This record gives sequence, structure tokens and C-alpha cells, in this order.
Amino acid sequence: MNAIAERIDRINPYALLGASIALEVAGATLMKLSEGFSLLPFTLATAACYLATFTLLTFTLKHLPLGLAYGIWGGVGTVGTAVIGIALFGDPFGWATCLGLALVVGGIVLLNQGSKEAEAKETVGV
Repeated sequence: MNAIAERIDRINPYALLGASIALEVAGATLMKLSEGFSLLPFTLATAACYLATFTLLTFTLKHLPLGLAYGIWGGVGTVGTAVIGIALFGDPFGWATCLGLALVVGGIVLLNQGSKEAEAKETVGV
């Protein structure tokens, strides 16, 4: 297992984060399809996705700040899941949903900007 962990550690942390987000969105979608965990194939697939997403997120956190990584993971996962819910399951979509998703995206952008500013200060030594 250590050799696998070392290989994963060499992958770009944003690529790991992206894969983790994709698995989280897939897991949430499969959870909906499991119909309250009553359909075994979807239930098992949900569990596998969440195990994989948290594993990848754990490796991501070795290289990225917690607030940034979790903020992006949660925010992009929320937007992705909402879009899938609207497109595949007919979830409601109106101005409030649109505004809410825009605010989530704006929050992710601000988190990323704050992280970049902090890194710049560390580099300069301020």
C-alpha cells in the first residue's frame, strides 16, 4: 500500500482534488439512484465512490490548505450535484437556485484568491 500512496503523492494535488470531486458528485447521484439504499448495486457503487473520494481528498490535503481544498471540494461538488439534479432528475431551478449557485462559485473564487495572497506573502516574507 505504501508504494501506491507514494505514486498518488506525486500526482498534482488539483488533479487529485478534481478526481475526488467527480467521485463525490457520482456518489451523490448514485445515492439518489439507490432509492434509500434499497437497490444493492447502486448502494455498493455509492459506498465505493465515497470511499474513493475521501481517500483522494486525504492525499490532496497533504499538499493544499484545508480551507481551500475543502471549500473547492464542497462548493464544486454542490454545484455539480445541483446541475445533475436539475438535468437528470428535474430538480427545481429558478432565480434563487441560480443566485445560490453563483454565490457558491463566487465563494470558491474568493477562497482561491485568499490562498494565493497568503502564499505570495509567505514568498515575500511579509
